[in-house]
Amino acid sequence: MLTALKEFLRWILAPSLYATVFLTFLVSTVKRAEWAVYLLAILAPLPVLWYQLHQFPMGKDTMDILIFGALLGIFVNKDGFDRTPGTFLVISFMLASYVAVWNITLRYHLPLPFTTANPVLADWKNYVEMIFLYFIAFSAIKTEDQQKTMLVIVATVILLIAVREFRNFTAGDIFAYDKRAEGPFWVVGLGANHLGAFIADYAGLLLGMFLIDKHKYRKWLYLAAVLFSIHPMFFSYSRGAYIAMLAVIVVYGLIKKRSLLVLVAALVFTWQVVLPPSVVDRIEMTESSSGELEESAADRVILWEHAKQLFEENPVFGIGFNGFPFTLQGQRLTDTHNFYMKTASEQGVIGLFLLGLVLLRAFTSGWRLYRGGQSAFHQGLGLGFVGCVTALVVTNIFGDRFSYFALGSYFWLLWGVVERAVVLTHEAPAPVTDAEPDTDQASQTASE
Repeated sequence: MLTALKEFLRWILAPSLYATVFLTFLVSTVKRAEWAVYLLAILAPLPVLWYQLHQFPMGKDTMDILIFGALLGIFVNKDGFDRTPGTFLVISFMLASYVAVWNITLRYHLPLPFTTANPVLADWKNYVEMIFLYFIAFSAIKTEDQQKTMLVIVATVILLIAVREFRNFTAGDIFAYDKRAEGPFWVVGLGANHLGAFIADYAGLLLGMFLIDKHKYRKWLYLAAVLFSIHPMFFSYSRGAYIAMLAVIVVYGLIKKRSLLVLVAALVFTWQVVLPPSVVDRIEMTESSSGELEESAADRVILWEHAKQLFEENPVFGIGFNGFPFTLQGQRLTDTHNFYMKTASEQGVIGLFLLGLVLLRAFTSGWRLYRGGQSAFHQGLGLGFVGCVTALVVTNIFGDRFSYFALGSYFWLLWGVVERAVVLTHEAPAPVTDAEPDTDQASQTASE
Protein backbone atom coordinates (compact mmCIF):
# COMPACT_ATOMS: atom_id res chain seq x y z
CA MET A 1 0.00 0.00 0.00
CA LEU A 2 2.77 2.42 0.97
CA THR A 3 4.72 1.59 -2.19
CA ALA A 4 1.64 2.24 -4.32
CA LEU A 5 1.11 5.59 -2.57
CA LYS A 6 4.73 6.61 -3.24
CA GLU A 7 4.37 5.70 -6.92
CA PHE A 8 1.15 7.71 -7.16
CA LEU A 9 2.79 10.75 -5.56
CA ARG A 10 5.76 10.40 -7.92
CA TRP A 11 3.36 10.23 -10.85
CA ILE A 12 1.72 13.49 -9.68
CA LEU A 13 4.77 15.38 -8.44
CA ALA A 14 7.12 14.85 -11.38
CA PRO A 15 4.85 16.54 -13.99
CA SER A 16 4.02 19.30 -11.48
CA LEU A 17 7.70 19.99 -10.84
CA TYR A 18 8.41 19.90 -14.57
CA ALA A 19 5.71 22.52 -15.19
CA THR A 20 7.01 24.58 -12.25
CA VAL A 21 10.49 24.73 -13.79
CA PHE A 22 9.21 26.23 -17.04
CA LEU A 23 6.77 28.56 -15.29
CA THR A 24 9.61 29.78 -13.08
CA PHE A 25 11.77 30.27 -16.14
CA LEU A 26 9.12 32.54 -17.71
CA VAL A 27 8.43 34.55 -14.56
CA SER A 28 12.16 34.94 -13.86
CA THR A 29 12.85 36.14 -17.37
CA VAL A 30 10.04 38.67 -17.45
CA LYS A 31 9.74 39.94 -13.89
CA ARG A 32 11.50 38.18 -10.97
CA ALA A 33 14.97 36.84 -11.70
CA GLU A 34 15.34 35.77 -8.08
CA TRP A 35 12.60 33.14 -8.47
CA ALA A 36 14.87 30.99 -10.64
CA VAL A 37 17.59 31.29 -8.00
CA TYR A 38 15.15 30.21 -5.28
CA LEU A 39 14.13 27.12 -7.26
CA LEU A 40 17.79 26.36 -7.94
CA ALA A 41 18.42 26.51 -4.20
CA ILE A 42 15.61 24.02 -3.65
CA LEU A 43 16.62 21.54 -6.34
CA ALA A 44 20.44 21.71 -6.50
CA PRO A 45 21.14 19.45 -3.48
CA LEU A 46 18.16 17.19 -4.30
CA PRO A 47 19.17 15.32 -7.46
CA VAL A 48 16.64 12.63 -6.51
CA LEU A 49 14.01 15.23 -7.48
CA TRP A 50 15.41 16.72 -10.65
CA TYR A 51 16.49 13.32 -11.97
CA GLN A 52 12.76 12.47 -12.01
CA LEU A 53 12.41 15.08 -14.78
CA HIS A 54 14.81 13.31 -17.15
CA GLN A 55 11.85 11.39 -18.60
CA PHE A 56 10.36 14.62 -20.01
CA PRO A 57 11.49 16.68 -23.04
CA MET A 58 14.50 18.81 -22.00
CA GLY A 59 14.17 17.34 -18.51
CA LYS A 60 17.90 16.62 -18.38
CA ASP A 61 18.50 20.35 -18.84
CA THR A 62 16.54 21.42 -15.74
CA MET A 63 19.47 23.14 -14.02
CA ASP A 64 20.58 24.76 -17.28
CA ILE A 65 17.06 26.10 -17.90
CA LEU A 66 16.85 27.69 -14.46
CA ILE A 67 20.33 29.20 -14.69
CA PHE A 68 19.53 30.59 -18.15
CA GLY A 69 16.23 31.97 -16.83
CA ALA A 70 18.04 33.74 -13.98
CA LEU A 71 20.64 35.09 -16.42
CA LEU A 72 17.99 36.50 -18.79
CA GLY A 73 16.02 37.89 -15.87
CA ILE A 74 19.05 39.73 -14.55
CA PHE A 75 19.40 41.51 -17.89
CA VAL A 76 15.65 42.14 -18.33
CA ASN A 77 14.48 43.11 -14.83
CA LYS A 78 17.63 43.64 -12.73
CA ASP A 79 19.45 46.14 -14.99
CA GLY A 80 22.16 43.65 -15.89
CA PHE A 81 24.97 42.07 -13.93
CA ASP A 82 26.70 44.10 -11.22
CA ARG A 83 30.42 43.81 -10.74
CA THR A 84 31.14 41.69 -7.69
CA PRO A 85 34.05 42.37 -5.33
CA GLY A 86 35.55 39.02 -6.34
CA THR A 87 34.96 39.27 -10.09
CA PHE A 88 38.60 39.20 -11.20
CA LEU A 89 39.52 36.32 -8.89
CA VAL A 90 36.54 34.11 -9.76
CA ILE A 91 36.90 34.68 -13.52
CA SER A 92 40.60 33.89 -13.25
CA PHE A 93 39.69 30.70 -11.40
CA MET A 94 37.27 29.71 -14.19
CA LEU A 95 39.74 30.53 -16.98
CA ALA A 96 42.51 28.54 -15.30
CA SER A 97 40.23 25.50 -15.26
CA TYR A 98 39.60 25.87 -19.00
CA VAL A 99 43.32 26.10 -19.67
CA ALA A 100 43.57 22.84 -17.74
CA VAL A 101 40.99 21.33 -20.13
CA TRP A 102 43.32 22.17 -23.02
CA ASN A 103 46.21 20.70 -21.07
CA ILE A 104 44.57 17.27 -20.68
CA THR A 105 43.28 17.46 -24.26
CA LEU A 106 46.75 17.94 -25.75
CA ARG A 107 48.42 15.54 -23.34
CA TYR A 108 46.10 12.62 -24.21
CA HIS A 109 45.28 13.63 -27.81
CA LEU A 110 41.57 14.11 -27.10
CA PRO A 111 39.15 15.90 -29.47
CA LEU A 112 39.50 19.67 -29.22
CA PRO A 113 37.43 21.05 -26.31
CA PHE A 114 34.69 22.69 -28.34
CA THR A 115 32.19 19.80 -28.59
CA THR A 116 30.93 16.96 -26.40
CA ALA A 117 33.28 14.62 -28.28
CA ASN A 118 35.84 15.75 -25.72
CA PRO A 119 35.15 13.56 -22.64
CA VAL A 120 36.15 16.19 -20.05
CA LEU A 121 34.34 19.17 -21.56
CA ALA A 122 30.92 18.24 -20.14
CA ASP A 123 32.37 17.96 -16.63
CA TRP A 124 34.11 21.32 -17.03
CA LYS A 125 30.88 22.93 -18.26
CA ASN A 126 28.99 21.72 -15.17
CA TYR A 127 31.85 22.91 -12.96
CA VAL A 128 32.00 26.47 -14.29
CA GLU A 129 28.20 26.67 -14.48
CA MET A 130 28.17 25.97 -10.75
CA ILE A 131 30.81 28.68 -10.16
CA PHE A 132 28.75 31.12 -12.22
CA LEU A 133 26.04 30.88 -9.55
CA TYR A 134 28.19 33.30 -7.54
CA PHE A 135 27.56 36.05 -10.10
CA ILE A 136 23.89 35.13 -10.48
CA ALA A 137 23.21 35.24 -6.74
CA PHE A 138 25.02 38.56 -6.35
CA SER A 139 22.98 40.22 -9.11
CA ALA A 140 19.60 38.57 -8.46
CA ILE A 141 19.37 38.45 -4.65
CA LYS A 142 19.78 42.16 -4.00
CA THR A 143 17.74 43.02 -0.91
CA GLU A 144 17.93 41.80 2.66
CA ASP A 145 14.38 40.41 2.43
CA GLN A 146 15.40 38.35 -0.61
CA GLN A 147 18.47 37.14 1.27
CA LYS A 148 16.29 36.08 4.20
CA THR A 149 14.07 34.14 1.81
CA MET A 150 17.14 32.46 0.35
CA LEU A 151 18.43 31.37 3.76
CA VAL A 152 15.01 30.10 4.82
CA ILE A 153 14.99 27.95 1.66
CA VAL A 154 18.48 26.62 2.38
CA ALA A 155 17.58 25.82 6.00
CA THR A 156 14.33 24.12 4.96
CA VAL A 157 16.06 21.94 2.36
CA ILE A 158 18.71 20.85 4.87
CA LEU A 159 15.99 20.12 7.43
CA LEU A 160 14.05 18.01 4.91
CA ILE A 161 17.17 16.04 3.96
CA ALA A 162 18.00 15.43 7.63
CA VAL A 163 14.44 14.45 8.59
CA ARG A 164 14.20 12.01 5.70
CA GLU A 165 17.42 10.30 6.77
CA PHE A 166 16.28 10.31 10.40
CA ARG A 167 13.09 8.50 9.44
CA ASN A 168 14.57 6.08 6.90
CA PHE A 169 17.91 5.04 8.39
CA THR A 170 18.43 2.87 11.45
CA ALA A 171 21.98 2.25 12.61
CA GLY A 172 23.27 -1.02 14.01
CA ASP A 173 25.54 -1.52 16.99
CA ILE A 174 28.64 -1.88 14.83
CA PHE A 175 29.84 -0.08 11.73
CA ALA A 176 29.23 -1.69 8.32
CA TYR A 177 30.35 -0.25 4.97
CA ASP A 178 27.09 -1.31 3.30
CA LYS A 179 24.91 0.36 5.94
CA ARG A 180 25.51 4.10 5.88
CA ALA A 181 23.22 7.10 5.46
CA GLU A 182 23.67 8.36 1.87
CA GLY A 183 21.06 11.10 1.56
CA PRO A 184 19.78 12.36 -1.80
CA PHE A 185 23.12 12.15 -3.61
CA TRP A 186 23.29 8.46 -4.50
CA VAL A 187 21.50 9.10 -7.79
CA VAL A 188 24.52 11.07 -9.08
CA GLY A 189 27.01 8.51 -7.80
CA LEU A 190 27.89 10.26 -4.54
CA GLY A 191 27.82 8.39 -1.26
CA ALA A 192 27.79 8.63 2.50
CA ASN A 193 31.02 10.63 2.81
CA HIS A 194 29.57 13.29 0.53
CA LEU A 195 26.39 13.47 2.63
CA GLY A 196 28.46 13.87 5.80
CA ALA A 197 30.50 16.66 4.24
CA PHE A 198 27.38 18.44 2.97
CA ILE A 199 25.80 18.32 6.42
CA ALA A 200 28.96 19.57 8.12
CA ASP A 201 29.33 22.45 5.66
CA TYR A 202 25.76 23.75 5.76
CA ALA A 203 24.43 22.66 9.14
CA GLY A 204 27.56 24.45 10.35
CA LEU A 205 26.36 27.56 8.52
CA LEU A 206 22.95 27.34 10.21
CA LEU A 207 24.50 26.87 13.64
CA GLY A 208 26.34 30.15 13.21
CA MET A 209 23.16 31.92 12.16
CA PHE A 210 21.31 30.46 15.14
CA LEU A 211 23.85 32.01 17.48
CA ILE A 212 23.16 35.57 16.26
CA ASP A 213 19.96 35.99 14.23
CA LYS A 214 17.23 37.27 16.58
CA HIS A 215 14.15 36.44 14.51
CA LYS A 216 12.24 33.82 16.52
CA TYR A 217 10.88 31.69 13.69
CA ARG A 218 14.12 31.66 11.72
CA LYS A 219 16.02 30.67 14.88
CA TRP A 220 13.66 27.73 15.43
CA LEU A 221 14.15 26.67 11.82
CA TYR A 222 17.95 26.87 12.10
CA LEU A 223 17.89 24.93 15.37
CA ALA A 224 15.60 22.21 14.01
CA ALA A 225 17.81 21.77 10.94
CA VAL A 226 20.98 21.57 13.06
CA LEU A 227 19.53 19.10 15.58
CA PHE A 228 18.08 16.77 12.95
CA SER A 229 21.35 17.01 10.99
CA ILE A 230 23.26 15.39 13.84
CA HIS A 231 21.73 12.02 12.94
CA PRO A 232 22.75 11.81 9.24
CA MET A 233 26.14 13.35 9.98
CA PHE A 234 26.93 10.68 12.57
CA PHE A 235 25.55 7.80 10.53
CA SER A 236 27.22 8.81 7.32
CA TYR A 237 30.23 7.54 9.27
CA SER A 238 32.38 10.20 7.64
CA ARG A 239 35.36 10.90 9.88
CA GLY A 240 36.14 13.95 7.78
CA ALA A 241 32.69 15.34 8.54
CA TYR A 242 33.23 14.75 12.28
CA ILE A 243 36.50 16.70 12.21
CA ALA A 244 34.93 19.49 10.13
CA MET A 245 32.02 19.96 12.51
CA LEU A 246 34.38 20.02 15.49
CA ALA A 247 36.44 22.68 13.70
CA VAL A 248 33.31 24.77 13.11
CA ILE A 249 32.29 24.55 16.77
CA VAL A 250 35.80 25.54 17.87
CA VAL A 251 35.75 28.54 15.51
CA TYR A 252 32.37 29.66 16.87
CA GLY A 253 33.66 29.14 20.41
CA LEU A 254 36.69 31.33 19.77
CA ILE A 255 34.76 34.04 17.95
CA LYS A 256 31.34 34.18 19.59
CA LYS A 257 30.43 31.74 22.38
CA ARG A 258 33.11 30.42 24.72
CA SER A 259 30.80 27.78 26.21
CA LEU A 260 31.10 25.86 22.94
CA LEU A 261 34.76 25.26 23.76
CA VAL A 262 33.69 23.59 26.99
CA LEU A 263 31.40 21.33 24.94
CA VAL A 264 34.30 20.39 22.64
CA ALA A 265 36.57 19.68 25.63
CA ALA A 266 33.90 17.49 27.25
CA LEU A 267 33.39 15.59 23.99
CA VAL A 268 37.13 14.96 23.60
CA PHE A 269 37.21 13.18 26.98
CA THR A 270 33.85 11.39 26.82
CA TRP A 271 33.28 10.54 23.13
CA GLN A 272 33.66 6.81 23.64
CA VAL A 273 30.81 6.93 26.16
CA VAL A 274 28.38 9.48 24.71
CA LEU A 275 28.58 8.69 20.99
CA PRO A 276 26.56 5.85 19.39
CA PRO A 277 28.43 2.51 19.50
CA SER A 278 28.66 2.21 15.71
CA VAL A 279 30.16 5.72 15.47
CA VAL A 280 32.74 4.83 18.12
CA ASP A 281 33.47 1.65 16.17
CA ARG A 282 34.01 3.67 12.97
CA ILE A 283 36.38 6.14 14.64
CA GLU A 284 38.42 3.47 16.38
CA MET A 285 38.90 1.43 13.21
CA THR A 286 41.10 4.13 11.62
CA GLU A 287 44.06 2.17 12.98
CA SER A 288 44.32 -1.46 14.03
CA SER A 289 45.66 -2.51 17.43
CA SER A 290 49.08 -2.95 15.79
CA GLY A 291 49.04 0.66 14.50
CA GLU A 292 48.33 -0.19 10.86
CA LEU A 293 45.86 1.93 8.88
CA GLU A 294 42.53 0.30 8.01
CA GLU A 295 41.89 -0.38 4.33
CA SER A 296 40.10 2.83 3.29
CA ALA A 297 42.66 5.05 5.04
CA ALA A 298 45.53 3.04 3.55
CA ASP A 299 44.01 3.37 0.06
CA ARG A 300 43.86 7.14 0.51
CA VAL A 301 47.55 7.30 1.38
CA ILE A 302 48.43 5.36 -1.79
CA LEU A 303 46.32 7.70 -3.93
CA TRP A 304 47.85 10.76 -2.27
CA GLU A 305 51.34 9.47 -2.98
CA HIS A 306 50.41 9.00 -6.64
CA ALA A 307 48.97 12.53 -6.81
CA LYS A 308 52.14 13.87 -5.17
CA GLN A 309 54.25 12.13 -7.80
CA LEU A 310 52.15 13.63 -10.63
CA PHE A 311 52.52 17.07 -9.09
CA GLU A 312 56.28 16.71 -8.80
CA GLU A 313 56.46 15.73 -12.47
CA ASN A 314 54.17 18.59 -13.59
CA PRO A 315 54.47 21.28 -10.88
CA VAL A 316 53.29 24.38 -12.77
CA PHE A 317 50.25 23.32 -14.80
CA GLY A 318 49.59 19.75 -13.63
CA ILE A 319 48.37 17.05 -16.01
CA GLY A 320 45.08 18.74 -16.89
CA PHE A 321 41.46 19.04 -15.81
CA ASN A 322 40.06 15.72 -14.49
CA GLY A 323 43.29 14.10 -15.60
CA PHE A 324 43.97 12.03 -12.47
CA PRO A 325 41.71 9.11 -13.53
CA PHE A 326 43.52 8.96 -16.90
CA THR A 327 46.67 7.89 -15.03
CA LEU A 328 44.88 5.06 -13.21
CA GLN A 329 42.84 3.44 -15.97
CA GLY A 330 41.78 -0.06 -15.03
CA GLN A 331 42.34 0.56 -11.31
CA ARG A 332 39.63 0.10 -8.68
CA LEU A 333 40.04 3.63 -7.24
CA THR A 334 40.59 6.58 -9.58
CA ASP A 335 39.86 9.57 -7.32
CA THR A 336 42.45 11.35 -5.19
CA HIS A 337 40.15 11.46 -2.12
CA ASN A 338 41.60 14.90 -1.40
CA PHE A 339 40.54 17.92 -3.42
CA TYR A 340 43.78 19.80 -2.77
CA MET A 341 45.86 16.88 -3.99
CA LYS A 342 43.53 16.60 -6.98
CA THR A 343 43.98 20.27 -7.80
CA ALA A 344 47.75 20.12 -7.34
CA SER A 345 48.14 17.07 -9.60
CA GLU A 346 45.73 18.33 -12.27
CA GLN A 347 46.28 22.12 -12.27
CA GLY A 348 49.65 22.51 -10.58
CA VAL A 349 50.79 25.41 -8.46
CA ILE A 350 48.66 27.87 -10.43
CA GLY A 351 45.41 26.01 -9.81
CA LEU A 352 46.23 25.34 -6.16
CA PHE A 353 47.14 28.99 -5.57
CA LEU A 354 43.88 30.22 -7.12
CA LEU A 355 41.85 27.71 -5.09
CA GLY A 356 43.52 28.94 -1.93
CA LEU A 357 42.73 32.55 -2.85
CA VAL A 358 39.07 31.67 -3.52
CA LEU A 359 38.67 30.01 -0.12
CA LEU A 360 40.52 32.82 1.66
CA ARG A 361 38.44 35.48 -0.11
CA ALA A 362 35.21 33.65 0.77
CA PHE A 363 36.27 33.39 4.43
CA THR A 364 37.14 37.09 4.45
CA SER A 365 33.75 37.99 2.95
CA GLY A 366 31.97 36.18 5.77
CA TRP A 367 34.20 37.80 8.38
CA ARG A 368 33.60 41.30 7.00
CA LEU A 369 29.85 40.75 7.09
CA TYR A 370 29.96 39.38 10.62
CA ARG A 371 32.01 42.32 11.86
CA GLY A 372 30.27 45.04 9.86
CA GLY A 373 26.70 43.82 9.39
CA GLN A 374 24.06 46.35 10.44
CA SER A 375 21.40 43.75 11.26
CA ALA A 376 21.45 40.60 13.35
CA PHE A 377 20.53 38.62 10.24
CA HIS A 378 23.55 39.89 8.31
CA GLN A 379 25.90 39.35 11.25
CA GLY A 380 24.56 35.80 11.64
CA LEU A 381 24.95 35.16 7.91
CA GLY A 382 28.53 36.40 8.09
CA LEU A 383 29.42 34.20 11.06
CA GLY A 384 27.62 31.24 9.52
CA PHE A 385 29.51 31.62 6.26
CA VAL A 386 32.81 31.77 8.17
CA GLY A 387 31.85 28.42 9.70
CA CYS A 388 30.74 27.07 6.31
CA VAL A 389 34.09 27.89 4.68
CA THR A 390 35.94 26.40 7.66
CA ALA A 391 34.03 23.14 7.30
CA LEU A 392 34.49 23.11 3.54
CA VAL A 393 38.25 23.55 3.90
CA VAL A 394 38.37 20.53 6.22
CA THR A 395 35.99 18.21 4.35
CA ASN A 396 37.92 18.65 1.12
CA ILE A 397 40.99 17.16 2.76
CA PHE A 398 39.15 13.83 2.69
CA GLY A 399 37.67 13.97 -0.81
CA ASP A 400 36.24 16.13 -3.56
CA ARG A 401 33.36 17.97 -1.88
CA PHE A 402 33.82 21.05 -4.07
CA SER A 403 33.40 20.32 -7.76
CA TYR A 404 30.12 18.35 -7.81
CA PHE A 405 27.09 20.48 -8.68
CA ALA A 406 24.84 18.87 -6.04
CA LEU A 407 27.40 19.54 -3.29
CA GLY A 408 29.08 22.79 -4.33
CA SER A 409 26.16 24.90 -5.58
CA TYR A 410 25.29 26.21 -2.13
CA PHE A 411 28.81 27.52 -1.56
CA TRP A 412 28.74 29.71 -4.67
CA LEU A 413 25.13 30.82 -4.17
CA LEU A 414 25.76 31.73 -0.54
CA TRP A 415 29.02 33.49 -1.31
CA GLY A 416 27.20 35.66 -3.85
CA VAL A 417 24.54 36.46 -1.23
CA VAL A 418 27.20 37.27 1.38
CA GLU A 419 29.08 39.57 -1.03
CA ARG A 420 25.84 41.43 -1.83
CA ALA A 421 25.11 41.76 1.90
CA VAL A 422 28.56 43.30 2.43
CA VAL A 423 27.79 45.84 -0.30
CA LEU A 424 24.39 46.61 1.29
CA THR A 425 26.10 47.15 4.62
CA HIS A 426 28.39 49.79 3.12
CA GLU A 427 25.54 51.47 1.24
CA ALA A 428 23.20 51.66 4.26
CA PRO A 429 25.17 52.29 7.46
CA ALA A 430 22.03 52.96 9.52
CA PRO A 431 21.03 49.97 11.69
CA VAL A 432 18.45 47.65 10.16
CA THR A 433 16.02 45.85 12.45
CA ASP A 434 14.17 42.61 11.77
CA ALA A 435 10.40 42.60 11.39
CA GLU A 436 10.11 40.93 14.77
CA PRO A 437 11.87 42.99 17.48
CA ASP A 438 13.76 41.52 20.38
CA THR A 439 11.05 41.06 23.03
CA ASP A 440 13.22 41.82 26.06
CA GLN A 441 14.60 45.01 24.52
CA ALA A 442 11.14 46.18 23.45
CA SER A 443 9.75 45.63 26.97
CA GLN A 444 12.63 47.56 28.52
CA THR A 445 12.07 50.50 26.17
CA ALA A 446 8.35 50.57 26.90
CA SER A 447 8.93 50.61 30.65
CA GLU A 448 11.22 53.60 30.35
